[in-house]
Amino acid sequence: MKNFLRTYAGKSILYAITILSLVTLILSVCGAGYMIYAGYYRNDEEELREIELKRYAENEMMWLFYNNFDSETGNFKETMKHDDGNFIHHILDENGNVVVTSKSSLSEYKYREYFTVEPVSVEVYDTETTRYSVTSHSDSPDIYEDLIKGNEDRRVYTIEGGLNPELKYVDEFSLFMTFHHTLYSLKTAIYPIGILAFVLMIASLIALMCVAGRRPKKEEIVPWYFHKVPYEFLLLPFIFAFLISAAGANGDGEIVVAVMGIMSLFFPLLCMSTVVRIKTHTLLKNTVTYRILSLTWKLLKAIGRFIITVIKNMGFLYKLLIVLFLMMFFWMIMICIHALEADLVLFLLTLFIVIPAIIIVALQINKLKKGAKELASGNFDHVIDTKHMLPELKKHADNLNNIAEGQKIAIDARVRSERMKTELITNVSHDIKTPLTSIINYADLISKEETTSEKGKEYSEVLVRQSTRLKTLLEDLVEASKASTGNLEVDLQPCDAQIFVTQCAGEFEEKFKKADLTLITSVPEGSIRIMADGRRMQRIFDNLLNNACKYSLPGTRVYVDLQDTEKDAVFVFKNTSKDALNMTEEELMERFTRGDSSRNTEGSGLGLSIAGNLAELQNGKLRLSTDGDLFKATLSFPKI
Repeated sequence: MKNFLRTYAGKSILYAITILSLVTLILSVCGAGYMIYAGYYRNDEEELREIELKRYAENEMMWLFYNNFDSETGNFKETMKHDDGNFIHHILDENGNVVVTSKSSLSEYKYREYFTVEPVSVEVYDTETTRYSVTSHSDSPDIYEDLIKGNEDRRVYTIEGGLNPELKYVDEFSLFMTFHHTLYSLKTAIYPIGILAFVLMIASLIALMCVAGRRPKKEEIVPWYFHKVPYEFLLLPFIFAFLISAAGANGDGEIVVAVMGIMSLFFPLLCMSTVVRIKTHTLLKNTVTYRILSLTWKLLKAIGRFIITVIKNMGFLYKLLIVLFLMMFFWMIMICIHALEADLVLFLLTLFIVIPAIIIVALQINKLKKGAKELASGNFDHVIDTKHMLPELKKHADNLNNIAEGQKIAIDARVRSERMKTELITNVSHDIKTPLTSIINYADLISKEETTSEKGKEYSEVLVRQSTRLKTLLEDLVEASKASTGNLEVDLQPCDAQIFVTQCAGEFEEKFKKADLTLITSVPEGSIRIMADGRRMQRIFDNLLNNACKYSLPGTRVYVDLQDTEKDAVFVFKNTSKDALNMTEEELMERFTRGDSSRNTEGSGLGLSIAGNLAELQNGKLRLSTDGDLFKATLSFPKI
């Protein structure tokens, strides 16, 4: 049920229930208020029926006068016959003559089937523009009493009407009494209906607020694009509707009811948007007011920083300020003496001193800018020419030149250090290889000698194994040193990426079987070509798969996948570690780092570092990640 209410269908049902219960509540309140005002609880239905009919008939008689009297000409329009209606009327002048009638004679109905409504008196006076207006009513004060006194053109009309109490015809009177009867029948039940509608509206509105911004089977808030509209734009229609209602409270009630009814349909939507904004903490931030205040605050902060910068750099600015002050002082003196001459002097100063000075400063600042750009790009041989520079700008140029010289010295020292380190490792490795080769050869010969001593045979095997391991370590060390300094030769050629996966599957099949591991490979259809050195790529794959053999949990699977992305060919290696991986990617890529902290397995700890350096030499990238016991290596190369 919870997930259903979070769907669009569930929210629509809740929204419909909220609107229906709200409309029912409004109708119940309005109906109860009207019944109390009209005396539904003081009179029985028959008495109330007659009172309501007469009240409605009197209003209808006034509207008949308004609709038939032409204020432009002072005459009455031709009235349509209403022989088939429940209401008859005629309008009499001051002499009792019928000027407008809905039937040929009213007297024949007075004492038979119609009852007479109290006559309504209407007074009309002539204005200066000869326009006629209704000025008095039988049950309302004459608001133009002072204007009417002494007015010879004053006219008095009497409206008489009759109403069929049985309402034989279907017209507005019969519909009115049907509504009256229905409302009277609900005069007791309307209160529990209103209470039930109120409870249902509150319950559905709360449920609607709870699921606002939610999606099925998701706990995070997902705002709809409607909730991203500035909040003031949502409030404006409701504020506008409130102003219309307040302005029309004493006027046209139908417009007020219509406006409030339309806005009540969208009120739950406003509540939902408000709740979503509160849940996502964007109620204040997603407003025009907040954005204006935020922009103002940023502007004030920028002004404040500018003032602080000016204060901090007064050492340079005070000289400029002194010059400007002296120029203004000189100009003021010239104005006090001769205004015309002062303007001429100011023009000449601006033309021959201020403008050239600004141009000179701008050119020197541009020279500093170009020099800083050269240094930022790594060109430390660039020297900024400080000849003819202003003293303050010259100091800045000298500082930049000193930085370049210092950086150049530091880089040269670092290059020499790296070169010496590489040469040292290479020379020492070469010097060690010669005796190590003899040790390996003689150890191999000893292991092949026939002997009856089991201990001697075991010792010779250990000697062969460890000497071979030492040789591998030396080779890895030399290769890691060369790869990190970029001294390895790389021959980039177009290659099919699928071939590397196929080759590794064939070469490591037996090795994975001995380690009780299952190698699973997958490649996409079609050819994926990259620029790579086949020999260096083979070393990368060997290092990654040897690591998988040594550190994977027996009985698990090792995955090697080739993925074709928009720009790169991506090799993904995944395996489950038998030891806990409590190291970050940076730690795994460091030299001499091993997957087992106890260092029980054979290996130099250089495999991943060498693989990463070899990948970079071929414009590729190696990324490592761990998730619990899952180890993942991603090797990516640009496609061609």
